[in-house]
Amino acid sequence: MTGPPSGYFLLVPPQQAEDAVSIGTVMRILADSWKTLAVSSFALAIVTAAILLAMPNFYRGIVLISPVVPEKPGEMGNLSTEIGGIAALAGVDVTANTGPKAEAFATLNSLGFTRDFITSQNLMPILFADRWDPATHNWRKDKKPPTLEAAAKMFMANVRSITQDRKTGLIKVTVEWYSPELAAGWANRMVEMVNDRLRGVAIRDADLSLEYLNKELAKSNVVEMQRSIYQVMEDQVERAMLANVQREYAFKVIDRAVPPVQKAGPLRGILTLVGAGVGLFLGIMIVFVRRSLRHRSPTGSPVDTRSQPT
Repeated sequence: MTGPPSGYFLLVPPQQAEDAVSIGTVMRILADSWKTLAVSSFALAIVTAAILLAMPNFYRGIVLISPVVPEKPGEMGNLSTEIGGIAALAGVDVTANTGPKAEAFATLNSLGFTRDFITSQNLMPILFADRWDPATHNWRKDKKPPTLEAAAKMFMANVRSITQDRKTGLIKVTVEWYSPELAAGWANRMVEMVNDRLRGVAIRDADLSLEYLNKELAKSNVVEMQRSIYQVMEDQVERAMLANVQREYAFKVIDRAVPPVQKAGPLRGILTLVGAGVGLFLGIMIVFVRRSLRHRSPTGSPVDTRSQPT
């Protein structure tokens, strides 16, 4: 036949390899490889369970507290500008009402308070028991002695947590440790210690303020100024008296921590099931990687499984 072709032509695109695998095919492949999946899932579950069994139980002590609200907020707000300056020099805040609450929360959550708590309770040998030699009451020579700074950071990151409900203002101090008695005791003691510290600071500041105000009172001959100074002094005397008699000065305990009966972790059953699920996923990955490698030639190109002419 000569000349250009005539008639109608249908362009058929080249047939591509069917790389897409249907769900049915995937299920069949997984069913055929059930032994591999079972072994991988069971093996990782056993490894996870063994690791969890080697870990000791830990318990959670929780104390619920509420910031103490001052009985007379804003009492000093009506003072004149002049006496307000004198009060400020005496260390008396005549403007802020929320300052003490914020200061108390910041103190409880501070690194410095944590260092002092660890020191006062002698927690270094407990926190780093693997480095402590109880026979000699000293650090082991083959281990590097821990620092107080490292202990405080570890305590804040792994042992103690503080959360505040913004709606109610209630604060929850949580301590996690391997002993239920120590977990509850540390949580309660932290609240007691921060109350003692802030109460002592309030008493000391009130005494210093009264000392300064007495000097200013002796130098002033203006009756109105003397009356205003007496008002500031009366307020400081009330603050000092309140700090001396009120044990729960900064935080009121709503619910004390008690030694928990049930452990908080580790959740061995749940984590073992998670390990089994991870093992199953790894098994599926192994099955499809092996199948992909079998269907490729040594040069990396796909193997043509169609029959070749002889």
